[in-house]
Amino acid sequence: MSRTPGAEVDISESIKIAAHPQGRLVEIRFAPDTHLTGRHGAAIVDALKSVMGDQGERFALFADAKGVSGTDADYRAVTGGFFGQHRDIARIALINLGPIIRIVAEMFRVGIRLQMRTFDDEAAARAWLRTQGIGA
Repeated sequence: MSRTPGAEVDISESIKIAAHPQGRLVEIRFAPDTHLTGRHGAAIVDALKSVMGDQGERFALFADAKGVSGTDADYRAVTGGFFGQHRDIARIALINLGPIIRIVAEMFRVGIRLQMRTFDDEAAARAWLRTQGIGA
């Protein structure tokens, strides 16, 4: 999905979010050429809040970043604020990162001090999440 500057983005066409409260996991996948905005970030944060629980247990995000072409400042602010508040219990596993998104993700990981890893395939990402106590 291409984005024209200033154009309203229908996020339902560019992101698929599946929340699994029992496993404390949110899975996301993106349509081709998705530029992540603050609206995407808010939808992801809402999904993560739905799986967190209230006991301070770990929760996770699994994202297949194939299709992500970039992020904007609003996306980084929304998701960065949330993960910054929950850095001790949040886990993030990413696959299929393009070169630009790989750099953005690494800056995000270092800047917020997150438990985030990138993987070559989904099986490896899910295996790591299971070692972190997540039902993946």
